[in-house]
Amino acid sequence: MPPSTPPLTSHGAMRAFLATELMRSSGEHKFPAQLMSVFYWVAAHNGCRQEDISKMCDLSPSSVSRCVTWLGPKHRLEHRSGLRLVRRERDPNNYKSWLLYLTPKGTLFTELLDQYGSSSEESLFKYQKALEAFKNDDNS
Repeated sequence: MPPSTPPLTSHGAMRAFLATELMRSSGEHKFPAQLMSVFYWVAAHNGCRQEDISKMCDLSPSSVSRCVTWLGPKHRLEHRSGLRLVRRERDPNNYKSWLLYLTPKGTLFTELLDQYGSSSEESLFKYQKALEAFKNDDNS
């Protein structure tokens, strides 16, 4: 553990911090909680129906739709791009429904989240340093 870092008092809080910072490293520094909830639900239930998220996350269908659009290839605002973490496809059994899947980038994020979840304190600090380096490389 680096000497200037205070002692870790909660592994769960550190994992949540790293997960939040990972999401922010996607290029969206103001990452709303409902956007994270939608991404985490899709990551935990790859191939889920969009309408199920509305029920499980207690969000309106229009909020879920905005989040899914933002997590996809475009943002609702023309001058911004989407995060490219999730893609949606029509449900072959119900043309009114959407199925949500992780993109390769979304899968990579999920794999990193899984690693955070099973890490020792020493590894969490290594992940934090790697995340800082990833953010710095992304900004250049």
